[in-house]
Amino acid sequence: MADVYLGLGSNLGNRPAQLAGARDAIASSTGKIQAASSIYDTAPWGPIPQDNYLNQVIRITTALPPRDLLKALHEIERAAGRNRANEVRYGPRTLDLDILIYGDKAVREDGLTIPHPRIAERAFVLVPLAEIAPGLVLDGTPVRELLGRIDSRSVARYDPS
Repeated sequence: MADVYLGLGSNLGNRPAQLAGARDAIASSTGKIQAASSIYDTAPWGPIPQDNYLNQVIRITTALPPRDLLKALHEIERAAGRNRANEVRYGPRTLDLDILIYGDKAVREDGLTIPHPRIAERAFVLVPLAEIAPGLVLDGTPVRELLGRIDSRSVARYDPS
C-alpha cells in the first residue's frame, strides 16, 4: 500500500457536490481516504478567464500502481462530465483530479509525472497540502516552506453560506 496525495478541483456546476462525488468515487474505487483538507475557494490558474475553483487535497492509501490510479481518476472525471479530448488547456472543468505525490516514487512517463511538476508554483495545491501534511518534504524542502515562497492570497477557506 502506498500513501498518495491527490488534488481535487472543480469550477463548473455544483462545485461542492463535484468534490463530494469525487471523494466518494475515490474511496470506493481507488483507496481509503486517510485525511482530507478543508475546501478552498481559489482564483483560476492559467490564461483562460473563468470562474473560481474549489480545491482540496486528500491523502489515500492504495494498492493501485501509479498508472492504474491515473486511469481510475480519469474515469471518475469522465463520470463527472469531463471530456479531456474537447477541453481547452487550463480551461474550466467539472472535475480535475491530480496525483500530487505517490509515496516516495518518482515517475517520469508519457502523460504521468510524479511528484506533480508544478506543486511548488501553485497555492491552490500548497495551501490544502500544508494543512494536512505541513512536514511533508518535497525535493528536500518542507511543504510549509514551499508555501511561504509563493503568494497565497488568492486561496481562501470555502464558506458555503
